[in-house]
Amino acid sequence: MSPATDTLAPPRGANMVQSTAWAAGSVATATISNAMALFGLFYLSSIAGLEVGTAGVLIFVSKLYDAFTDPVMGALSDRTRHRLGRRRIYVGIGAILTGAALALFFGIAELTNGLTLISALFLLLVMSSAYTVFSVPYLAMPPDLAPTYDSRTQLMSLRLFFIMLGVMIGAVGGPEIVSRFGGGIEGFSYLGLILGGTVTVFGLIAFLGTSGADPERAPGNETPEPMTLKTLFVNPFRDLVRVLENQPFRLLTIVKLLQLAVLATALACTPYFFSLVLERGQADIGKYLGTFTLVGILAIPLLRFFVKWVGKRNAYVILLVGYALAMASWFLWQPGESEIFFYARAVAGGLFSTGTLLCALALLPDTMEYDRLVSQQSREGVMSGVFTLVEKVSGAIGPLLVGLLLQSQGLIVTAPGETVEQPEQVLTAVKIGMSLLPAAITLACIPFLLMYRLDEAELARARNTDTVAA
Repeated sequence: MSPATDTLAPPRGANMVQSTAWAAGSVATATISNAMALFGLFYLSSIAGLEVGTAGVLIFVSKLYDAFTDPVMGALSDRTRHRLGRRRIYVGIGAILTGAALALFFGIAELTNGLTLISALFLLLVMSSAYTVFSVPYLAMPPDLAPTYDSRTQLMSLRLFFIMLGVMIGAVGGPEIVSRFGGGIEGFSYLGLILGGTVTVFGLIAFLGTSGADPERAPGNETPEPMTLKTLFVNPFRDLVRVLENQPFRLLTIVKLLQLAVLATALACTPYFFSLVLERGQADIGKYLGTFTLVGILAIPLLRFFVKWVGKRNAYVILLVGYALAMASWFLWQPGESEIFFYARAVAGGLFSTGTLLCALALLPDTMEYDRLVSQQSREGVMSGVFTLVEKVSGAIGPLLVGLLLQSQGLIVTAPGETVEQPEQVLTAVKIGMSLLPAAITLACIPFLLMYRLDEAELARARNTDTVAA
């Protein structure tokens, strides 16, 4: 068996169909996340005509709304008893709603002949709600699919493959779709329809293919709390505080917040950086992100070996340093630079970014199991709600920072197809937003990660303690 085949195999004891189907759902999460990170701010400002700072604030406000909905959704999935599974029922419904919301968002400028501030905020809230229904229960399923420390790395390697496929569709295919359909309002309308359909299809694959993998009730919990107003709208926030008392989970949450803020910042800057600084078209965004993503996919076997060799946490630290250096190198770009450096940055960024993502994915189920062992409660839904909230807030931090930065430096908003010479300080701000800012945030992850102590031995001790107590 080849390394690549071994890496993408489901964990021992897991059903291949269930594992592959669940992992395929990550195409949906990665597609919408990357499409919105890459084009959300740009669409609202350059296509719909909002001020770039205002657009960034709207995106941020919509994510603050998730501070309420994500914990509630996590608590709801923890307490649900349904013949289709306590998580799966929401995965199926959410897949349909999320795809429809994405299509509506990128089509509203054409439908309304311009996007007002109120309608923009409304659509962002609708899309956030739909994504919450899908993603929070979806991310709570791995402990039931992969019960052991190493099997989670295998399962998350499989998931990582589909995440990178989603990145390819959302961040690489997105610019190509917009360009192929003429750009502007019409191009983005087709972008929403095609990507929305993709999200729904892969979300439904996760729903249909995991039948039997999602128990109707939490393991060991024969009498779950009834779904009252208190259990849904009060207890989730109490549980949120309690799960953050789990130090490994708390530290991983902080690291994930910072890391995803890096990705959101870089992606939000990318359309401006390529058009204003590099003076390249959207097709070149596709070339860069395509190389970035392809390298990440091909590197998964090597990365999995590296993670197993040096340990999840140590590998995470090393890969973060490499990614910070790769992003900082964009600040050294000069006109007339050789094309080889363009692709070298894409290769380095793809390798290190994929590696850090694999580490984060592999560590999360460990913290969930540790919480179940220590608390004697099934709170994976609450924990996945926290992690999903972090994903959304960090996804809003990037556009907010970039939007306010560019507006403060005097970015001139133009109509679709119109070009204008931007002030020099805007070009400098875009360059910093693509390089030094994400590099600095990446390095800020490391002190928190060095305090993370949960490894295979610590999990084994927690299991033994749990067995003795039982």
